[in-house]
Amino acid sequence: MALTLLVGCATQMQQVKMNDAKEQFKNGDLQNTAAAIQTAFKDKNTLYYLELGEVQRLQGPTQIPNSTQSLLAADQLVSRWEITTGDKVRRSFSGASSYVLSEGVSSEYDPKPYEVTLLSQTLALNHLSQGRWDDAMVEAKKMAQREKLIEELIQSKVAAVSKTEQEQQNNQTTRGATSRIQEINGYPINLLDDEETRSLKNSYQNPAAYYLSGFIHESQGEASLAAPGYRLAIELRPQVNFFKTSIAKLDSNIANQKKKSFADTLIVIDTGYMPKITPYQISQTFNLGGNSKLVTLTFPVIEKSTERFKPTLVQLGDRVATPELVANIDAMARKNLHDEMPGYVLRASSRALVSLAAQYAADQATQQASRRNNQNNQNNGTAAIVGAIAGMITGYGLQAINVTDTRHWSTLPAQTYMARMGLPIGPTALKYTLPSGVTLSQTVNLVGGYNVVYIRMFRNRATVLTSNDPAALPAKVVATPPQIPSTQAVPAVVVAAPVAAAPLPASVQPKPPEGAFEGLKKLWGGLQEPKPEEGAAAVATPPPTNTATPLMSPTTTPASSNIEVVKPYEPPNLLNSFQQLFN
Repeated sequence: MALTLLVGCATQMQQVKMNDAKEQFKNGDLQNTAAAIQTAFKDKNTLYYLELGEVQRLQGPTQIPNSTQSLLAADQLVSRWEITTGDKVRRSFSGASSYVLSEGVSSEYDPKPYEVTLLSQTLALNHLSQGRWDDAMVEAKKMAQREKLIEELIQSKVAAVSKTEQEQQNNQTTRGATSRIQEINGYPINLLDDEETRSLKNSYQNPAAYYLSGFIHESQGEASLAAPGYRLAIELRPQVNFFKTSIAKLDSNIANQKKKSFADTLIVIDTGYMPKITPYQISQTFNLGGNSKLVTLTFPVIEKSTERFKPTLVQLGDRVATPELVANIDAMARKNLHDEMPGYVLRASSRALVSLAAQYAADQATQQASRRNNQNNQNNGTAAIVGAIAGMITGYGLQAINVTDTRHWSTLPAQTYMARMGLPIGPTALKYTLPSGVTLSQTVNLVGGYNVVYIRMFRNRATVLTSNDPAALPAKVVATPPQIPSTQAVPAVVVAAPVAAAPLPASVQPKPPEGAFEGLKKLWGGLQEPKPEEGAAAVATPPPTNTATPLMSPTTTPASSNIEVVKPYEPPNLLNSFQQLFN
């Protein structure tokens, strides 16, 4: 229990620090956001590399190699997650049922289904910036393979929750357990049940990623692979007009690729910010032994959507684009939490009933011992001590119910818009308007064939990335020549350093097992303020070279507001409780 509480507190502090840095991120202050990520994460897990990789790429094309390396580290950890998750899916039902009830907070991070999809999409965009269209095609294929596992996992969880709930109802102790969030009074279910969330087929299939996959395969002349991507995008977002046009013109586009005299350009625009997920405490009444007991449960809650923005002006040269909403990542996050709530509720209600039953049994045993001692004229101090210890243990059992994992990939956008245009080859003026009303302009270079122009809009600034950008290529490393007599002039050797072949960070490698005491020390250290790392200087990165500068003074945009009814989360103070026990 102590370890569970310590891990829970450490992960909560990590997410609190990321939430605190949200305003910096919304303002496009990417250097300080990167520094906040370094400070927030004690352990460099999957989520660390996702957050860092996303912020690095938004710092401009010169940081794409670093971003790709971070995202590849996350991808390697996700591959390990695939193996362990596949094992869970293939377990017997008793194993799956145990998994449903015992799943809790860990220093590792299991990526959410939509995050797995967006990792492949983001890596593909990075590869395109570096001119590696073949690698981008690999990411598109990988996304489809992982979605099969995600679908199996979700189905396994649904079946396990249903079967486990039936078993709980047949158990005298846990008969009052439930998986229905509607039966938990006070939970803001409306935040998970809006029209946009209900319209989603599931929480992981991303129309934007499917269309990008089709566009990449089309660029490589793979009509048989491009068509499924386009069809899936249409199935998920049938209202998007250019999705239908793309599938209709696919064969002719590929047949005439060598004859194209224009730049076939896909514009991808990310706007908005992922809503915060925070702990939400609710007092719930449970009946036990004919008496009503009040227990405080904690569940994750997602805040209301704010600062949504639909691009109003996107112009390349003399042509105005008409971006269409192709993916609502905000709604995907709500759908995911909605699907996970039955497991959260069943675990919390089952644990509450078991803990209350243990407390009831401990109270009964203490009273019986006290009565026997009184009959024998013995001192009942021992019984009181036993009762106090039992009560404290049960109390920590109830506190463990209040630990909920609210971590999420917080630097993702809320919505993705797209448009596809045929444009002149060569330097082209790109003009667009930001949420603050500021209009920015810069030049992008379009090549013959296929192009991707990516725009990430913040409140009053933006980052623009283009495919085949020379500035996004890995920096060349100059080898130091050996010491030789000064009379011999030997030129320096220039060696290219491809990012794909770079070794992944050591923290991704398997960790040796730790003793229980060392693990406790490490977890307790996670609750303390982290000390600056020796390599902290590496966090500061040069300003992005192509981050657009406002042409006029930006206006202030109101920040997101938290849900007013949410009670502040107060992690249990384990150290004080132990001190009180032994004083």
